[in-house]
Amino acid sequence: MTFWQRRTKRLTYRDQLGQPQEVHQAHWAGFEWEAGNTIVAYVGDWGTVQVWAQSEAEGRRVIGHACAVAGIPTSGAGVGEWVVTTTTSTRQGKPGRFVTGTILGRQVVSKRNGPSGPVMV
Repeated sequence: MTFWQRRTKRLTYRDQLGQPQEVHQAHWAGFEWEAGNTIVAYVGDWGTVQVWAQSEAEGRRVIGHACAVAGIPTSGAGVGEWVVTTTTSTRQGKPGRFVTGTILGRQVVSKRNGPSGPVMV
């Protein structure tokens, strides 16, 4: 597969703890997941975190990983709601293994302070 044929996925979440950029990069180092036709979302006061995954369990694992570094609770009182759907579209939900992207050997994990702050890579 050539560079321009690679598929990319973007996962965004709100960091409730205000962790430094280095913490997020270390947290995502080596993380991989299987994409697919299952759409798993976690919805709460902080917004929505959503991923296309091979299964509901895989989607929950990916979102749980993001929530762990961001300080978003996934269990206990007053937590968010899990929403799971699937698609039968042949254009969406393609299977594949995804990893944290790299450019020139460096991970592509970005962060910004607040909804309108500049992106830090």
